[in-house]
Amino acid sequence: MSQAKSRRHQDKLDKTNFFSQKKVAALAILSAAADQQDGAENSGGSSPGSEADSPQNGGLLTITTLKQALEEQSQRLISIWQSSVAELKRDIQDIGSRTSHVETKMEDLLDAHNASTEQIKSLTSQLQQCETKIMDLEDRSRRSNIRLRGIPETILQADLPNYVHGLFKALAPEVHTDMLLLDRLHRIPKPQQVAASLPRDVLLKAHYFHVKDLLMRRSRTAKDLPMEYAMIKMFSNLSVGTLRQCKTFQKVTETLRSNHILYRWGFPIRLIASRNGTTTVIHTVEEGLDLLRQWNLPVEGNSQTPSHGS
Repeated sequence: MSQAKSRRHQDKLDKTNFFSQKKVAALAILSAAADQQDGAENSGGSSPGSEADSPQNGGLLTITTLKQALEEQSQRLISIWQSSVAELKRDIQDIGSRTSHVETKMEDLLDAHNASTEQIKSLTSQLQQCETKIMDLEDRSRRSNIRLRGIPETILQADLPNYVHGLFKALAPEVHTDMLLLDRLHRIPKPQQVAASLPRDVLLKAHYFHVKDLLMRRSRTAKDLPMEYAMIKMFSNLSVGTLRQCKTFQKVTETLRSNHILYRWGFPIRLIASRNGTTTVIHTVEEGLDLLRQWNLPVEGNSQTPSHGS
């Protein structure tokens, strides 16, 4: 084992000596070439033949050729680098131009989006106003209508006028019979969610609006009606959109009814409540809930039955 180790050490020394000798020889050649170049410069030069015969001339030519090759390679690399840098500059300028164009387009799109958003808000507001106006016009066209609920199906169509006149006379006995003129009177189909056992509603149009208004007010406070009319309820005939808006006030109306506070509907849709001799107009559900909190009234929960007024 020691012999192998000695052999490896000897090989390492031989390699070191070999490269050292090569290095010394190369340095000697370079030194001789430099001395010859200095001598040539001092003597004014030698003949071409003598330079060719000199053993050191080969080393000088090799160094000169190497320098030329390095210079050519350096120039080639510089040219390639300059070309690459110029191309890179063009690409950067092109990217900058495209980026500027994209930013300009984005600003234009953002401005257009903001303008469209504002226009949509304006159109939405106008649409809501138009819908409210249409509902108001429809409700005004129905303002003389009354919906009667609870009239038994045993009362036939031919008997409805006498039955309804009897109800109205019970509510307002001072009104002359001629003032209880009805333009139309008929039953209407039931909604699908209404039980089949319940009778259909009766829809009528009073010829005189002030009589209709009087009957509606009397129906809210009527007491001790004849037995055949005790279960009859009277409602205003409102449009579907108005009924949908009325349903949003359900918590407010249920709370008012549970606390025996009278209210009525105004049009365009609003709630008019009377409490302790003071009338309050409620335009939105939020206003109604705030008012109930001011009155220290607990808000009632939701119910499946839509409210029609007290």
